[in-house]
Amino acid sequence: MLLAIDSASRKIGIALYDGVEVLHEAVWYSHGHHTTELTPAIEFALERGGYTVEDIQVIAVSIGPGSYTGLRIGAAVAKGMALAHRLPVIAIPTFDILAAAQPVQEDLQLVVVLEAGRGRLAVEWYKVKENHWQSTKKAALLTPSEFNKKIRKPTLICGEMDEEARRLLGRKWKTAIIASPAWSLRRPSFLAELAWERWQAGDVDDPAEIAPFYLQTGEKIPT
Repeated sequence: MLLAIDSASRKIGIALYDGVEVLHEAVWYSHGHHTTELTPAIEFALERGGYTVEDIQVIAVSIGPGSYTGLRIGAAVAKGMALAHRLPVIAIPTFDILAAAQPVQEDLQLVVVLEAGRGRLAVEWYKVKENHWQSTKKAALLTPSEFNKKIRKPTLICGEMDEEARRLLGRKWKTAIIASPAWSLRRPSFLAELAWERWQAGDVDDPAEIAPFYLQTGEKIPT
């Protein structure tokens, strides 16, 4: 069984997955209480499903970009459990989780968005390759106005955006196709599926070397 942990932003998510079914999934908005909320949520998920930590075979974690505090806590929990129970860890880029949830459309480009604070957005572009979305550019920090100017051809946009950003982009109704809030929710079950595929291929990360990508700079920050 795989445990997926995503605490890259104010929205936290966990999932339990066995390669056939999503056994548990929870997503919630945290008011800066990542430290006190994440571990109890994992314990509750295991207890509710009748599992123990011993049933976990691998851990997946969202590695960034994202907020420093959120990523640091998620990585610390994943690494702590992995080292204590000798489990492999698989780190997945935050944007890839949202991209994996979007229907593949050959005639569109995809942009995944995260709120970056100070009125800015972190954005990353994707295109379809080999029947799934693949990143084409590194994440950039843009104001909603700057981002709006870069949308020049039909583009599917998903992710964390406030009402003002949605309204601004919505004016480009011929080129900006904005995913609904439900489709823009970063679901840990997609993180689980991405990580499971890597695990089955024998592609895992060294827990001791995992470090999150900070949203502001894109640099790795030690945990």
